[in-house]
Amino acid sequence: MKNRKIAFISVFTGIFLFGVSMVIIGSTLSVLRERFGMSDIEAGGLFSILPFGLLVGSVTFGPVADKYGYRWVLTVAGLFLSLGFFGIAHAGSLFVLRSCIFLFGIGGGVINGASSALVSDLSVKEHKITNLIWLGAFFGVGAFVTPIILSVIEKTYYTLVIDVAGVLSLLIAILFAVIAYPVTVQKDKISFKLIPVFVKNRLFMALCFYLFFQSSFEAIVNNWTVTFFVDLRVGENKALLAFSSSVLGMILMRVLTGSVLRNFTFNRLMTLALIFLTAGLILLILPTPYFIKVTGMFFIGAGLAPGFPVMLGSAGELFKEVSATAFSFAMLIALIGNTLINYITGVLTEKFGMGVFPYVIMTEIVALLLLFVVIRTYKQQAKE
Repeated sequence: MKNRKIAFISVFTGIFLFGVSMVIIGSTLSVLRERFGMSDIEAGGLFSILPFGLLVGSVTFGPVADKYGYRWVLTVAGLFLSLGFFGIAHAGSLFVLRSCIFLFGIGGGVINGASSALVSDLSVKEHKITNLIWLGAFFGVGAFVTPIILSVIEKTYYTLVIDVAGVLSLLIAILFAVIAYPVTVQKDKISFKLIPVFVKNRLFMALCFYLFFQSSFEAIVNNWTVTFFVDLRVGENKALLAFSSSVLGMILMRVLTGSVLRNFTFNRLMTLALIFLTAGLILLILPTPYFIKVTGMFFIGAGLAPGFPVMLGSAGELFKEVSATAFSFAMLIALIGNTLINYITGVLTEKFGMGVFPYVIMTEIVALLLLFVVIRTYKQQAKE
């Protein structure tokens, strides 16, 4: 029991730092541009390195974790996160900075997937989804507090804050290396030969494609909300507030799901999430005042909250013996959606302007709704 608690504390702290890592580049971009004299294209290019690293980390962690265990996978991921933080704080060249951001992505991809898989393995069936939701809440806290902290301090102290995150990542890596993991994972030979097994499972693939749109939906909100509100001429501070409201909605919904709503069934919880998403879209797309649109972003964040933990928890139940590999495959599909849909959104906004933002969100909601119906049908068939 003690080892289980220590493992939970370790992965929850790790996912918190992953949340910090996902927003630290954007939060410190102005400082990085000044340090390296980057052009707009070079600065924007930093954001394309991170998802590539995430993709590498998400693809590789599963087979390695299932074959050798979580210890060294998580330890190396913690070290990569630490190197990424220290690199952003002290890199002397653009090449070193880019390399550290790539390591950031690998470490983040591994911690994101391996933490979810480990929490799934550590949890009894009744608490599996609840614990994954709390894990997601800790990611949200890390992503939420970082820009707030940086906004209230002088830029000269940015390096100190990033160094603290680097030290914490290093300490977590050490903890990952020495704790005793209470769950023994499959030690048989695991390989990508499992992919056909995954593909043939209709329910599993439906869960993966839900994550395809879930991941892209979250990224669109993260990447385009501020630009959309600035385009509405509300000012950058108010635009940041609108984005923060979506993160706050996600955190609060995950807290509620892990406590007050923990006894909700899969169908009830995901129906509630889709209702929140639809309500948020309506408030956003209608010619409403600023504060109403901010409320809409709050509902959208709340509606997105259950997606990843609920769908990953369901996926882990289907392949318990190779849960890490299953999570790795699911995260691969999710990140492909993230990259593809965001690229399409960029093309659309360049051609038609930021007015397409609510309609991209509408398309995402329709896709999630249809996939939810498919998943619910397959789940019912599996019970019969």
